[in-house]
Amino acid sequence: VFALVFAVSCENSNVKEEPKKEEFRPLIVRKDGQYIEYYPGHKQIKMKGREDADGNRAGIWKLFSQDGVELSITVYTKGKKDGHIVVRYPNGMPNYVGEYVMDERVGEWKFYAETGELLETIVYDEPTKENK
Repeated sequence: VFALVFAVSCENSNVKEEPKKEEFRPLIVRKDGQYIEYYPGHKQIKMKGREDADGNRAGIWKLFSQDGVELSITVYTKGKKDGHIVVRYPNGMPNYVGEYVMDERVGEWKFYAETGELLETIVYDEPTKENK
């Protein structure tokens, strides 16, 4: 009996396991008007938002760091920045806050240091196209 158990256990020790194949998962997923982009490894969302029927950004879009910190919130209409925007430093403190109307800066914009200290306030009386 011992010889039989020994022989069977030796046979099993020679069996090699097949390496697990990782399933391909795209970094960008578009489904039902929803856009989600992941960092490599799919552990963290990089960017998410909605797209209109023409594939343009629409509504609220969010950008995240690899650590999950929300870096920006931007509102879009037909692919153009159109509404409130908040951009943050990687530490979560605000970098700047403002308002867009169809890709043009309007109203009061506030700019901050990484510590949270207000550095500057600019009021755009006339719409100003953002430098691209």
